Amino acid sequence: MDLTEKVAIVTGAASGIGAEIVRLFLESGARVVAVDIDPGLPQAGGLADRYPERLRCVVGDVGAEETSLAYARLALEAYGKIDVMINNAAVSYVKPIAEHTPEEWDRVMNVNVKSIYWSARAVVPAMKKAGGGLFLNTGSISSVVGLAGQGAYGPSKGAIVQITRQMAVEYAPDNIRVNAVCPGTVDTPLVRQAAADSGDPEAFLAGLKTAHPIGRVAQPEEIAQFYRFLASDHARFFTGAVLMIDGGFTAQ
Repeated sequence: MDLTEKVAIVTGAASGIGAEIVRLFLESGARVVAVDIDPGLPQAGGLADRYPERLRCVVGDVGAEETSLAYARLALEAYGKIDVMINNAAVSYVKPIAEHTPEEWDRVMNVNVKSIYWSARAVVPAMKKAGGGLFLNTGSISSVVGLAGQGAYGPSKGAIVQITRQMAVEYAPDNIRVNAVCPGTVDTPLVRQAAADSGDPEAFLAGLKTAHPIGRVAQPEEIAQFYRFLASDHARFFTGAVLMIDGGFTAQ
């Protein structure tokens, strides 16, 4: 999948799916602005040394507007356009809704949902001016089914599906496409932390594997490969789509 000349912004870029998206996009010729709250982002994976001309980094909280303004400005100053906006950053707390503190609830909603609003405000005008673009928003199986312990996370991921559909309809006349990618369980630091928080990590992870008909969880690269396809010129008729990549989980 050749992404040469494409400019992509990727949030949640320091680990997991986001880190693999950044790596694969760079390997495919794209220019990337990687965004994460982790201050170690610029050194992550040695990519800054390997691709000094095609990688820029922004360290910041995507739940705050200033971060979206910073990454949009950097992309335009460094590369002159924004072709792909990947809203991938997420946080989660493993507990039922009523057990969340208000601060936890707001944190999940700000990072997982409001960040997409901020990205739209910052990026849509540039895409309109350039004649089009693509948003890819990371949903989840929790976008479409209820799962125990998914408290604020499940509702936030459900909101991602609807904001994707809304944006797709709003901006189709501007040649801006918007899709949601909804993975099943992926072996990421977020999942590993959830396993640790469960009190029985081995049982937690074993349960995740057996919950998927395919009998395992995904690796981050498998999900990132799908993002690369969707960002390529082979996927230009996708918009408003909710795309499950979940090992059969939601087919049950």
